[in-house]
Amino acid sequence: MAKELALHEKLEIHELLTLKTSCATKAATMLELAKDDKLKALIEEDLKNSSKAIKELSSLLQ
Repeated sequence: MAKELALHEKLEIHELLTLKTSCATKAATMLELAKDDKLKALIEEDLKNSSKAIKELSSLLQ
């Protein structure tokens, strides 16, 4: 039996989800502007990790 989240927990998860989404959007924009290959690789890794976190956080709210 799954334990239901309390309202304050749902709000915290929603806040984290909003932050991660905003960061992913910024990283995607920066990726297009980056010239250095090492920087691009770091941004791509960040985008990958952010996407994973967004999926995990979204699944907690469903």
